Amino acid sequence: MRRVLSKFRHSNSGSAGVEFALIAPAFFLLAFAILETGMIFFGSMALENGVRVAGRLIRTGQAQNLNMTQDQFRTQVCNQVSYLLSCDPGKLLIDVRSFSSFGGAGYPAALDAQGNLNPNLGAYQPGGSSQVNGQNAIVLLRVFYKWDLFTPLFAAFFENMGHGSNLRLLSASFAFKNEPY
Repeated sequence: MRRVLSKFRHSNSGSAGVEFALIAPAFFLLAFAILETGMIFFGSMALENGVRVAGRLIRTGQAQNLNMTQDQFRTQVCNQVSYLLSCDPGKLLIDVRSFSSFGGAGYPAALDAQGNLNPNLGAYQPGGSSQVNGQNAIVLLRVFYKWDLFTPLFAAFFENMGHGSNLRLLSASFAFKNEPY
């Protein structure tokens, strides 16, 4: 028995496999967390670009002149972000509000105290031309996207929509004064 135990004590075969088995879970968790963080930032960038491009339709009066409905405007936003983000109404929310002045702008918060999406979002008020007096020509366009977090443990630190939801709310905003049209 002593001779058998002595062989195991001096043998190095299999040590790399054992070391890898000890390190692999932490390595893969870190690798997936880095990938997911990168994807979240890429999704946020796509959302910002989509808001900027679609917001230009309102700012230049194209949406108003075409009598674009909320669904048609949503399609314009989706055309810009669909390569990465889902256009599912349960995930993508668009809120367009117009005001008479920048100082008079008031809008609801995106999340309530429990981390739930505010039910008062989803307005579509593209405003009027800045050339016409009395028109609400100041516009705030906000787009929200519910991003599903996949990496365990990481989700607990990165979610922002209620404890245990595994959701991160991405948002993009564009405030502007409509051009004369």
